[in-house]
Amino acid sequence: MDSRFLEFWGNYMLAAAKGQQQIDDLYKWMNQGLTGFNELTNTFQKIYGLNSEQSEADDSTGDAWQLAADGFRNSYEAYLDLIGAVPKETYRELEQQINGLEKKLAEREETITILRGLLAEKGTYQGETVKALQDLVNKQAGAFESFMKNIAQAGKE
Repeated sequence: MDSRFLEFWGNYMLAAAKGQQQIDDLYKWMNQGLTGFNELTNTFQKIYGLNSEQSEADDSTGDAWQLAADGFRNSYEAYLDLIGAVPKETYRELEQQINGLEKKLAEREETITILRGLLAEKGTYQGETVKALQDLVNKQAGAFESFMKNIAQAGKE
């Protein structure tokens, strides 16, 4: 993990003990592309060695800022993973995905229930086949029982 990220994070966590507002500011700052909160931006530039006085038109400053921002985001995600947390955006995406899958599951369970009901209904091809097979088995069992009685009767006579 990037040592500058840890330094920034350590300083921020010490400062966060002063109030919840700073945590809210950090969340907004990160969602705005690491801009908009001068104190956070200045601390970030200082720790990551970005010169705030250089011209923003300078391509090397833009590249350095982008590299630092990407490194910060990667380290932030690694930190969250380390402590077992999930970024809010990832959580929301997974929540939406789960809701969609639960809806599909409910629809499929309803379809299965309907299809099972149709299979069990009288008048359906499969329902008639099963009933006819059961009747045939019952007739054969009756005929076998009658046959055995006749054999037993013949043996007595």
